[in-house]
Amino acid sequence: MAANTGALLDRPQLVEKVDARSEIWHYFAYIADSQGKPTDITKPICKKCFNPTQAKGANTSNLAKHLADRHPDLYKEFKEKQANKQMPAESATRKMRQPSLPAVLEVHRKYDKDSKDAKRLNRAVAEFICIDQVPIYTVEKSGFRNLVQQLDRKYDMPGRNHFIYNEIPKLYTETRDFIQSQLAHQPFFACTTDIWTSRAVDAYMAVTIHYITESWETQSWCLGCSALYSDHTAVCVHEVLEEIVSEKWGLNLSKMSAITTDNASNNKKAFENYTWIPCFGHNLHLAVGKALALTRVSNVLSRLRTTVSAFSRSNNLMRKLKEKQNTLNLPVQKLVHDEPTRWNSTFEMVDRFCIQQQAVCAVLAENRKKWHLMPKDADIATLEIIREVLGPLSSFTDALSGEKDPTLSSVLPLKWKLLSFLTVKEGEGPLSSEMKEKIKTDFTARYESRPLDTVLNTATFLDPRFKDSFVAMEEEVKVVLLEKSAEVSQQQTSLVQASKQQQEEDQGRAKKRKEDLKSLLSTIKFEKSVVEAKGAEGGHSTSPADKLTGEILLYKQMTDISASEDPLTWWKNHETTMPTLAHLARGYLCIPASSCASERVFSTSGFICSPRRIRLTEEHIETLVFLAKNLKMVQELTKK
Repeated sequence: MAANTGALLDRPQLVEKVDARSEIWHYFAYIADSQGKPTDITKPICKKCFNPTQAKGANTSNLAKHLADRHPDLYKEFKEKQANKQMPAESATRKMRQPSLPAVLEVHRKYDKDSKDAKRLNRAVAEFICIDQVPIYTVEKSGFRNLVQQLDRKYDMPGRNHFIYNEIPKLYTETRDFIQSQLAHQPFFACTTDIWTSRAVDAYMAVTIHYITESWETQSWCLGCSALYSDHTAVCVHEVLEEIVSEKWGLNLSKMSAITTDNASNNKKAFENYTWIPCFGHNLHLAVGKALALTRVSNVLSRLRTTVSAFSRSNNLMRKLKEKQNTLNLPVQKLVHDEPTRWNSTFEMVDRFCIQQQAVCAVLAENRKKWHLMPKDADIATLEIIREVLGPLSSFTDALSGEKDPTLSSVLPLKWKLLSFLTVKEGEGPLSSEMKEKIKTDFTARYESRPLDTVLNTATFLDPRFKDSFVAMEEEVKVVLLEKSAEVSQQQTSLVQASKQQQEEDQGRAKKRKEDLKSLLSTIKFEKSVVEAKGAEGGHSTSPADKLTGEILLYKQMTDISASEDPLTWWKNHETTMPTLAHLARGYLCIPASSCASERVFSTSGFICSPRRIRLTEEHIETLVFLAKNLKMVQELTKK
């Protein structure tokens, strides 16, 4: 017992190695001094036999050898602990650094061309080309292909031919089928059309369709932009319209409420058998053109164009103009040059010069070589008169160019306001009076047609904002509405009779079978349509004329709504109260007062048929224009 006690007393005081990572240090330590710190870190002490072993730094091979030689059992324990600790980490590292062969192949494998992902991305690229109107050869540009590869390395984007002959035609077919389904059951529609010549000197005729949906919202589509292969005669224009509307789209032209075009003589003659509406903006453009053609006015405008062109072509003059504008505290603006097809661009040119007159004259006064461009006092006075006359009219063109609101019913109110601006005031100068008189006379003459006046009054009457304010032919309007109601009733009766005859023929050919729920409901629905066609409602019989007369009387008793309210929303809320009148309102309120919709088609066409793409075929141009005008709207409607 005494000997064991002595052995314990002879044991040195030990201290563990700090931050030891190896399992070997569970069996070794350092001799500690009086303060508990290692005395010699190069000679660790074995905890089993207390013998020192040489070890420098992180080298632990001598320690492992000591255990193997003197304490085999401890060495075996050490190796087991080491294996259990290192093997999971080594396996994870090996797995991370050395991926499997299938994983390597999967990273570099491209989508199969018939896979869902490849089809989805092909369609996305096709939609990008059509909606953003970019050239199809973009898909072969290195920058775009690199962008796509950075987004998805597995996508192998096809070349231009795949999109020209596969993706875009497929997109065209889907878009056309969707629009066809939207047009299938519309009771009325209206159209606009115009003709455009491309940079390749090819002529195209655009046709747009406008209607009011079941939810009382205006909707418009581009039906086509077809190439013309003959002179733009009335016969040619008429045939192309029928080909697009009737043959390509299968629409019944008897449902076309009206067609809106510019005032070209071939358009008037081509659509004389339809309800033809002249474009309000074009009428105003032609009328203002009469005033701008006055000798005094045209001469001054010609000199102004010369001055504006000089500034547009000279960087020196533009730089000095900007300096003068800053010095005179004028807005920094460039001068505007007018376009011959837009009268309001002439007003913008005159208005901008009048604002910048001081700066322009100051720049020209400092350069003797440019003195001939200096406007005379008489010219400046004339320009001020032109600005004063045309200023109030500048907003009228854009007022009726929208496609989201009824516009034909607003023609008479705008016409009244426009003519009030053109009324010559007492003491007004001779030039101002002559300009106003020219515009007023020409503009008024373009609306003197009795059929046109009747259509305008009818559309205005069916607009709850203006029915009591601007309708001057109320009795004629009522006669027109009764005639239209009789036509609609007759068409519905004919459809019901044809449906009944077809049903009887089908029943005669079909085998006798037990009637199920679907056939019973079909019979009930058919019987109800027959009752409605005969005018029976609520158990009592009323003729369509009497029914419409009652609705008109009720409609007249209602107070006009505010001009800022939506007439379509009003009709949506009163459709059940006045169904016949509401049905007719769809036919008149869908008519556009301007042909701007077709002109916008040509803006898109001009962007697509750019100087670098003039070799596009007529078929490709028509397809790309059709998708550019319609695809985005189809996507919005399908998301609802």
